[in-house]
Amino acid sequence: MRPLRAFFNAVLEALFPVPTAEREVFAMGASSSFRNLLRAPRCSIPEACSVFAYGDERVSKLVWSIKYKKSREGAAIAGHALHQVARLFSRAVPEGMRVLIVPMPITKVRRRQRGFNQCELILDEMRRLDIERRLLYANDLILRVRHTSRQTTKDRTERLEGVKDLFAMNETALAKLTEQKLPCDRSSYFVVIIDDVITTGSTMRAAIETLRRAGFTYTYGLSVAH
Repeated sequence: MRPLRAFFNAVLEALFPVPTAEREVFAMGASSSFRNLLRAPRCSIPEACSVFAYGDERVSKLVWSIKYKKSREGAAIAGHALHQVARLFSRAVPEGMRVLIVPMPITKVRRRQRGFNQCELILDEMRRLDIERRLLYANDLILRVRHTSRQTTKDRTERLEGVKDLFAMNETALAKLTEQKLPCDRSSYFVVIIDDVITTGSTMRAAIETLRRAGFTYTYGLSVAH
Protein backbone atom coordinates (compact mmCIF):
# COMPACT_ATOMS: atom_id res chain seq x y z
CA MET A 1 0.00 0.00 0.00
CA ARG A 2 2.86 2.40 0.68
CA PRO A 3 4.01 2.65 -2.97
CA LEU A 4 0.39 3.22 -4.01
CA ARG A 5 -0.05 5.90 -1.34
CA ALA A 6 3.18 7.59 -2.43
CA PHE A 7 2.00 7.56 -6.05
CA PHE A 8 -1.39 9.00 -5.06
CA ASN A 9 0.28 11.76 -3.03
CA ALA A 10 2.58 12.58 -5.94
CA VAL A 11 -0.42 12.92 -8.27
CA LEU A 12 -2.20 15.20 -5.80
CA GLU A 13 0.90 17.35 -5.43
CA ALA A 14 1.20 17.67 -9.20
CA LEU A 15 -2.44 18.70 -9.53
CA PHE A 16 -2.53 20.91 -6.43
CA PRO A 17 1.00 22.14 -5.72
CA VAL A 18 1.71 23.26 -2.17
CA PRO A 19 2.29 27.05 -2.03
CA THR A 20 5.86 28.12 -1.33
CA ALA A 21 4.91 29.85 1.94
CA GLU A 22 3.22 26.68 3.16
CA ARG A 23 6.25 24.58 2.29
CA GLU A 24 8.46 27.04 4.12
CA VAL A 25 6.53 26.95 7.38
CA PHE A 26 6.26 23.16 7.33
CA ALA A 27 10.02 22.91 6.76
CA MET A 28 10.60 25.10 9.81
CA GLY A 29 8.80 22.70 12.12
CA ALA A 30 6.97 23.49 15.36
CA SER A 31 9.76 24.85 17.57
CA SER A 32 11.39 26.99 14.90
CA SER A 33 8.02 28.33 13.75
CA PHE A 34 7.19 29.42 17.28
CA ARG A 35 10.49 31.25 17.57
CA ASN A 36 10.65 32.83 14.14
CA LEU A 37 7.20 33.54 12.70
CA LEU A 38 6.03 37.14 12.97
CA ARG A 39 4.27 37.81 16.27
CA ALA A 40 0.67 39.02 16.27
CA PRO A 41 -0.22 42.63 17.02
CA ARG A 42 -2.28 43.36 20.13
CA CYS A 43 -5.62 41.61 19.85
CA SER A 44 -8.73 43.53 18.84
CA ILE A 45 -10.41 42.66 22.18
CA PRO A 46 -8.77 42.90 25.64
CA GLU A 47 -10.02 39.45 26.69
CA ALA A 48 -7.84 37.61 24.18
CA CYS A 49 -4.40 37.33 22.65
CA SER A 50 -2.89 35.72 19.56
CA VAL A 51 0.50 34.21 18.77
CA PHE A 52 1.24 34.88 15.10
CA ALA A 53 0.50 37.73 12.70
CA TYR A 54 -1.97 36.64 10.02
CA GLY A 55 -0.38 39.19 7.69
CA ASP A 56 2.68 36.94 7.48
CA GLU A 57 1.91 34.82 4.41
CA ARG A 58 3.46 31.76 6.04
CA VAL A 59 0.99 32.11 8.91
CA SER A 60 -2.05 32.56 6.67
CA LYS A 61 -1.05 29.46 4.68
CA LEU A 62 -0.52 27.55 7.93
CA VAL A 63 -4.04 28.43 9.09
CA TRP A 64 -5.48 27.60 5.66
CA SER A 65 -3.79 24.18 5.66
CA ILE A 66 -5.38 23.28 9.00
CA LYS A 67 -8.83 24.71 8.29
CA TYR A 68 -9.37 23.40 4.78
CA LYS A 69 -6.83 20.58 4.31
CA LYS A 70 -6.98 19.01 7.79
CA SER A 71 -3.20 19.24 7.84
CA ARG A 72 -1.68 17.34 10.74
CA GLU A 73 1.64 19.11 10.12
CA GLY A 74 -0.11 22.45 10.42
CA ALA A 75 -2.02 21.38 13.52
CA ALA A 76 1.24 20.25 15.14
CA ILE A 77 2.82 23.68 14.58
CA ALA A 78 -0.27 25.53 15.83
CA GLY A 79 -0.73 23.16 18.77
CA HIS A 80 2.88 23.62 19.84
CA ALA A 81 2.53 27.42 19.78
CA LEU A 82 -0.69 27.46 21.80
CA HIS A 83 0.66 24.89 24.23
CA GLN A 84 3.67 27.12 24.95
CA VAL A 85 1.35 29.98 25.87
CA ALA A 86 -1.02 27.75 27.86
CA ARG A 87 1.92 26.52 29.94
CA LEU A 88 2.64 30.12 30.89
CA PHE A 89 -0.98 30.49 31.98
CA SER A 90 -0.75 27.36 34.14
CA ARG A 91 2.30 28.75 35.92
CA ALA A 92 0.76 32.17 36.47
CA VAL A 93 -2.69 31.29 37.85
CA PRO A 94 -3.15 31.27 41.63
CA GLU A 95 -2.68 28.01 43.49
CA GLY A 96 -5.79 25.89 43.37
CA MET A 97 -6.95 27.14 39.96
CA ARG A 98 -6.90 24.82 36.96
CA VAL A 99 -6.40 25.88 33.36
CA LEU A 100 -9.15 24.44 31.16
CA ILE A 101 -8.69 24.46 27.36
CA VAL A 102 -11.84 24.64 25.22
CA PRO A 103 -11.90 24.67 21.38
CA MET A 104 -14.05 27.18 19.55
CA PRO A 105 -17.08 25.11 18.48
CA ILE A 106 -18.59 24.91 15.01
CA THR A 107 -22.17 24.14 14.00
CA LYS A 108 -23.40 20.75 12.84
CA VAL A 109 -23.86 22.26 9.39
CA ARG A 110 -20.23 23.37 9.21
CA ARG A 111 -19.01 20.02 10.53
CA ARG A 112 -20.95 18.21 7.81
CA GLN A 113 -19.50 20.51 5.17
CA ARG A 114 -15.90 20.33 6.37
CA GLY A 115 -15.91 16.99 8.16
CA PHE A 116 -14.00 18.23 11.20
CA ASN A 117 -13.39 21.13 13.56
CA GLN A 118 -9.90 22.56 13.00
CA CYS A 119 -9.75 23.82 16.60
CA GLU A 120 -10.26 20.29 17.88
CA LEU A 121 -7.28 19.18 15.76
CA ILE A 122 -5.17 21.86 17.44
CA LEU A 123 -6.47 20.89 20.89
CA ASP A 124 -5.53 17.24 20.22
CA GLU A 125 -1.96 18.36 19.57
CA MET A 126 -1.92 20.43 22.76
CA ARG A 127 -3.13 17.41 24.73
CA ARG A 128 -0.45 15.21 23.15
CA LEU A 129 2.26 17.68 24.16
CA ASP A 130 0.95 18.06 27.70
CA ILE A 131 3.15 15.33 29.18
CA GLU A 132 3.05 16.90 32.64
CA ARG A 133 -0.77 16.95 32.57
CA ARG A 134 -0.90 20.52 33.82
CA LEU A 135 -3.93 21.40 31.69
CA LEU A 136 -7.52 20.20 31.48
CA TYR A 137 -9.44 19.83 28.21
CA ALA A 138 -13.13 19.91 27.33
CA ASN A 139 -14.06 19.54 23.66
CA ASP A 140 -17.72 20.47 23.99
CA LEU A 141 -18.16 22.76 26.98
CA ILE A 142 -19.93 25.28 24.75
CA LEU A 143 -22.01 24.63 21.64
CA ARG A 144 -22.48 26.77 18.58
CA VAL A 145 -26.24 26.69 18.24
CA ARG A 146 -26.79 29.03 15.32
CA HIS A 147 -25.31 28.73 11.86
CA THR A 148 -24.16 31.92 10.15
CA SER A 149 -22.48 32.71 6.86
CA ARG A 150 -18.70 33.00 6.94
CA GLN A 151 -17.47 35.91 9.03
CA THR A 152 -14.74 36.73 6.51
CA THR A 153 -17.39 37.89 4.03
CA LYS A 154 -18.86 40.49 6.43
CA ASP A 155 -17.89 43.98 7.53
CA ARG A 156 -17.39 44.82 11.21
CA THR A 157 -20.99 45.92 11.86
CA GLU A 158 -22.40 42.75 10.29
CA ARG A 159 -20.03 40.58 12.33
CA LEU A 160 -21.02 42.20 15.61
CA GLU A 161 -24.71 41.81 14.81
CA GLY A 162 -24.30 38.24 13.62
CA VAL A 163 -22.90 36.79 16.86
CA LYS A 164 -25.95 37.43 19.06
CA ASP A 165 -27.13 34.21 20.76
CA LEU A 166 -24.50 32.28 18.85
CA PHE A 167 -23.42 29.96 21.69
CA ALA A 168 -24.94 27.95 24.51
CA MET A 169 -23.55 25.95 27.41
CA ASN A 170 -23.47 22.18 27.13
CA GLU A 171 -24.94 20.91 30.40
CA THR A 172 -23.79 17.34 29.68
CA ALA A 173 -20.17 18.49 29.44
CA LEU A 174 -20.57 20.45 32.66
CA ALA A 175 -21.81 17.29 34.39
CA LYS A 176 -18.75 15.39 33.15
CA LEU A 177 -16.45 17.89 34.86
CA THR A 178 -18.22 17.13 38.13
CA GLU A 179 -18.00 13.37 37.53
CA GLN A 180 -14.21 13.67 37.16
CA LYS A 181 -14.07 14.99 40.75
CA LEU A 182 -12.81 18.33 39.54
CA PRO A 183 -13.60 21.54 41.45
CA CYS A 184 -17.31 22.39 41.52
CA ASP A 185 -16.64 26.11 41.86
CA ARG A 186 -16.61 27.40 38.29
CA SER A 187 -14.63 30.47 39.30
CA SER A 188 -11.72 28.14 40.19
CA TYR A 189 -11.11 27.49 36.49
CA PHE A 190 -9.02 29.65 34.18
CA VAL A 191 -10.76 28.83 30.89
CA VAL A 192 -8.95 29.39 27.61
CA ILE A 193 -10.99 29.23 24.40
CA ILE A 194 -8.70 28.44 21.47
CA ASP A 195 -9.35 29.43 17.86
CA ASP A 196 -7.39 29.50 14.63
CA VAL A 197 -7.88 33.21 13.82
CA ILE A 198 -9.26 36.26 15.60
CA THR A 199 -10.28 39.14 13.32
CA THR A 200 -12.68 41.67 14.87
CA GLY A 201 -12.95 39.47 17.96
CA SER A 202 -16.77 39.46 17.88
CA THR A 203 -17.11 35.66 17.77
CA MET A 204 -14.50 35.13 20.46
CA ARG A 205 -16.08 37.74 22.72
CA ALA A 206 -19.50 36.09 22.31
CA ALA A 207 -18.03 32.72 23.33
CA ILE A 208 -16.23 34.27 26.31
CA GLU A 209 -19.39 36.02 27.50
CA THR A 210 -21.36 32.76 27.26
CA LEU A 211 -18.93 31.04 29.61
CA ARG A 212 -18.71 33.99 31.98
CA ARG A 213 -22.50 34.17 32.28
CA ALA A 214 -22.42 30.49 33.23
CA GLY A 215 -20.10 31.21 36.15
CA PHE A 216 -16.69 30.70 34.55
CA THR A 217 -15.52 34.14 35.62
CA TYR A 218 -11.97 33.80 34.35
CA THR A 219 -12.45 33.04 30.66
CA TYR A 220 -10.13 34.32 27.96
CA GLY A 221 -9.38 33.73 24.30
CA LEU A 222 -6.22 32.49 22.58
CA SER A 223 -5.76 32.12 18.84
CA VAL A 224 -3.05 30.97 16.50
CA ALA A 225 -3.24 34.16 14.45
CA HIS A 226 -4.58 37.70 14.38
